[in-house]
Order: sequence, then C-alpha cells, then structure tokens
Amino acid sequence: MIDPSDRLELWLHYATGTKYRQFSAAREEYYYLEEAFEDVQKGRMERLSMLSEDVQKRLKEAAADGFMDRYIRWLDKNNVHVVTASSYAYPALLKEISDPPSVLFYKGTLNEDMQLPLAIVGTRRCTDYGKDVARTFGRELVKAGATVISGLATGIDAYAALGALSVEGAQDPTVAVLGCGIDVVYPKGNEKLYGAIAERGCLLTEFLPRTPALPQNFPIRNRIISGLSLGVLVVEAGERSGAAITARLALEQGREVFAVPGRITDLMSVGTNNMIRRGEAKAVTAVSHILEEFGEGSYSEEGQAVRFEELSPVEQRVVKALESGEKNEDELLESCACSVDELIPTLTGLTFSGIIKQLPGSVYALDPLQTNIVY
Repeated sequence: MIDPSDRLELWLHYATGTKYRQFSAAREEYYYLEEAFEDVQKGRMERLSMLSEDVQKRLKEAAADGFMDRYIRWLDKNNVHVVTASSYAYPALLKEISDPPSVLFYKGTLNEDMQLPLAIVGTRRCTDYGKDVARTFGRELVKAGATVISGLATGIDAYAALGALSVEGAQDPTVAVLGCGIDVVYPKGNEKLYGAIAERGCLLTEFLPRTPALPQNFPIRNRIISGLSLGVLVVEAGERSGAAITARLALEQGREVFAVPGRITDLMSVGTNNMIRRGEAKAVTAVSHILEEFGEGSYSEEGQAVRFEELSPVEQRVVKALESGEKNEDELLESCACSVDELIPTLTGLTFSGIIKQLPGSVYALDPLQTNIVY
C-alpha cells in the first residue's frame, strides 16, 4: 500500500517527473504541500509561476477530483511501491548526489541501507569474455556480501545480474535501475530476468509508469546507478558509451571507479583501457581488488575459503588437475575431459574468483595466496 504521507509528493512528481529542479522549487515555495494542492485546485497559480507551463498543466490535471485515487489504486494493484526523497526509507547514498530523484518507484525489496552496493556496467554488444567476467564478478561480489547494481540492459548488465541471482539464499543480491516506467519491460528479451529480479531483488526507476524506454532516458538513469553505489565496475565499453557516462558520473559523485582491462585489439575494450590509461579507473583482475578498496576481509591476504563441493563439476576437475602443478589449456582439456566451450568460461570464472591464476603462455596454476580450498 502507498503511504498516505507520500500522496502529495506523488502528485507533485507526476507533474515534474525527472525535472528535479522544478520539484525542488515547488517544495521550497511550499513547506506544506497541502497548501500547494489547494491553491492549484482553486486556480491560484501565482506562487508556482516559476514552473514551466507543461508542469503547471499537469499539476492541474492531477489535482482534479479522483485523479490521485485512481493513480494510487493502479500502483497498489500492480504491486508498485513508492519511496520519496523525504522518507527515511530512501537510499542513503542516493541522497548524497546533487540531483537525487524526488520519487522512486520499485518492485521487490528495496534496502535503503545496503552494506556494499557496487555497480557493474558495460556494453550491450559484449564478447563471450565480457559475459563470463560480468557473471563471475556478479556472483563473487554477492558471495562477499555486496549488492550488484545494474541497468537491466542487454549484455554486461544482464550477465552481472544473472551472476548475482545465481547465489542462492543471498539477501539483496541485485538492483536493476530502469530507463523507463516500472511497468515497462525493456528490452523485451529480458522479461524473464525482470521477473526474477522483482522476486528476489529490486527493480527501480524514477520515471512515471508507462514511460517508454526513450534514448534520452538512459543518461538520466545512469546517475542513479552510480549514485546508489559505493563503486562502479566497467567490464567492457566503447569509448563513447552509456557505461563510460556512468563511470564519469561516478567520478563526479565521488565514487570509486574500476575497469577490467581487455586486449588492445578489441573494440569493446577501448573504453575500459582508456579509462585505466587516463587514471579515471583502477584496473582490476580479481574480485579481491575491488573488495580491498572497501576494507572487506573476506578476500584478505590470507585467502578466502571456498568449499570444493560448491564448485561446478568442470571447476572441480580443473582444480584437481592443477593440484599436481601448472598446466596449459591443451593439458587441461585432456585432463578434464571437457570441450573448449566448457573449459574457457570455467578458466575465466576461476581466475576472477581468485581460485587460479593465469601465467604467461596460457598456463594456469592454483593461487593459494588468494584462495583456500576446503574439501
């Protein structure tokens, strides 16, 4: 149910939408929004003359008898929750940015006090390598107690969320910030993921219901992704991309920015490699590199503990094969009796989990400094 105290802020937000400054101007003019609502109903718009004509028109529309009742009934019927910037339940980190959303709509569970919120963003046109990295980081960060923030876009965002959701029993595994209304599934191909996040995590947006996923919405959305997070990890990105915009916003908001380096010949690594080169992002090649920045002890120098039985069958065979010493990819293929399509993603995942390390010449070895295997 919508809290009655949120009713008038919902009314003002209906008119102003993402125009945060106009919302703030009206709030500064009226300490009590009841007075504003009464003035608008009676056609007294003098104190709201600073607002655009379009906003004034929408204020009058939403002040008509029965409008807000119908609006709130629709939200309740569709299991949409609301939190306003003046509410204690509003995410604390998001309040720190210069233009926090005045109202947030969400489905699922919104924890305003997430202990380690970290964003994972990247290109929609990601490589297989990028998919593996995003999924691995999403999974391992959640295992370490983080909440993964993303944008539900195709590509890196989706794979990061899938990795987060793969951790059974995790509290607040992932938050997806939408560039459209809470009732709009975009892209359509992520409909199943949308449902899974609504059930186990949180879908979040400042856009009014039924707002389509317009191109101009996504830069607006990106400031929320970075604003909700202590740090932002860019996995793969072109030089001019939404992920690069999110990273820039994170820097402006005083957040940590990390990037996974890629091959210099990969177009989808140009953005991340340049961020690292310019000093805008810290290069990370293991989950521990991120967690160390926030003083998380689960990835200490003494190494994290990983239960052997929790590894996948192929991961178990790789670990067993490396117990006798270093091996290259061909030797692992023979020892593990698996296909290349199974081995390569497994090696990527184990590397970014800190369980194994890659040596020159595509040679792999266990990394006991990072991980203790518990049998």
